Amino acid sequence: AECAMQCGIDGADYKKTYGIDTTGGRDGVTLNFVTKGDYSSNYGSRLYVMDGEDTYKMFKLKNREFTFDVDVSNLRCGLNGAV
Repeated sequence: AECAMQCGIDGADYKKTYGIDTTGGRDGVTLNFVTKGDYSSNYGSRLYVMDGEDTYKMFKLKNREFTFDVDVSNLRCGLNGAV
């Protein structure tokens, strides 16, 4: 939870362009599949966690647990909900 409170979405207008936004309590993110922007539509989204300006965060998960919740209740028929 402490990490999530320190995280932020920085740079481009991710919500408007890519459909990516922080959740209300800033304890996570929301990724939309289709985002219709001013100039184009974006399909799919993915995020990378940064450890510094130019370094990706490396998670060492051996014998550890990494959990997250996925709400697929609005996933339309025929879409792949793989994580």
